[in-house]
Amino acid sequence: MINVQNLSVSFDGHEVLKNISINFEEGLVHGIVGLNGAGKTTFFNVLAKMLKPGSGEIMQNSRALTIKDSAYLETSNFFFSRITGNEYLKIFKQTNTEFNLVALQEYFKLPLDELIENYSTGMKKKLALLAVLKQGQPIFILDEPFNGLDLETNKILEIIILSLKQKQKTVFVSSHIIDPLLTTCDKIHLLENGCFVKTYLQTDFPKIEADLFGRLKAEATEVISKAI
Repeated sequence: MINVQNLSVSFDGHEVLKNISINFEEGLVHGIVGLNGAGKTTFFNVLAKMLKPGSGEIMQNSRALTIKDSAYLETSNFFFSRITGNEYLKIFKQTNTEFNLVALQEYFKLPLDELIENYSTGMKKKLALLAVLKQGQPIFILDEPFNGLDLETNKILEIIILSLKQKQKTVFVSSHIIDPLLTTCDKIHLLENGCFVKTYLQTDFPKIEADLFGRLKAEATEVISKAI
């Protein structure tokens, strides 16, 4: 079990995460949803040990979670200039003994011998994903992984997420695109104004869109109908 206990994060006096306490079962795919500014990326940064919280802690089976426990695909990844895709992948130690770059290239089709600066946004996303898969950590954190990917690669990513679950990995994934979460997640957690307010089981997934966008849809419909 991954236990989040009394977790708070503030920036310039603004509380982004507000005394969060929640438990996540291991070996499942956990979706994290919320409107912009809800605190999703901040939560992932703390989970990946990239950001120190103001208070609280995250434990895994009664021990403190460490940076070595997770592989993190950020929304926007950093790439050194003047290096190729192959050179980038060599930066990351291969701890996943089953990682097979040749097999994955059949689907990713990346020009690994070319400079990354010539890659499209989607190609950079796929390269960063390969680097994450090369690592064998028990926890995978995927922040908006579907952004910038073509339709075919989106489907491949769904298959990858389900494969990680079959290998008993714990996966956290956020997305503004709800549909992929509905087909890959065991549970989806709604983050609202820095707090987890609801957890949905698969039987409750049809309620998510209304809970997430209901108020926005009603307000926007009224304003836009008068504005156009």
